Amino acid sequence: MAVDISKGTHAWGAPAKVLASEGGKHIYNIEISSDVDNANFVAKGDFISLDLYEQEAATTFEGLIVDIAADGNYYVEVTNPGDALFVYTVPMSPYDQKMLNDEKIFYNAVGEVARCYELAVGDIIEISEEGFDGDPAVGSAVSGFTGTKVKVTP
Repeated sequence: MAVDISKGTHAWGAPAKVLASEGGKHIYNIEISSDVDNANFVAKGDFISLDLYEQEAATTFEGLIVDIAADGNYYVEVTNPGDALFVYTVPMSPYDQKMLNDEKIFYNAVGEVARCYELAVGDIIEISEEGFDGDPAVGSAVSGFTGTKVKVTP
């Protein structure tokens, strides 16, 4: 993962309760062709080699913001996963300083390989405010994308 302390805060989150974590769906390795934050969405493109695929733009996803996590992020329950893969590569800093270990400074840079979770109905994913296009709130629906961010449905 790349580290960026100059642009500000990147989106971050985690697969909170995701079937792929238990082996019920796939976790794909996607070669990143445009910078992507964790807790954003991509789609699986063409096969490159064993367990490696090209990045494509996700086109379909629907969910509902059901709660707020203890860290202030939002829990989104998947109602229609569509072709969206949830991007989450474990952030690992080569630096010892605490400020350089904050998940908000990490992103998946062009040319890197990101870990992307295939989603299922009922999965719960955690997304920071920066991962939404719009103002997230408990009870709000999310659907579609602006780039790799999920749109909050007005």
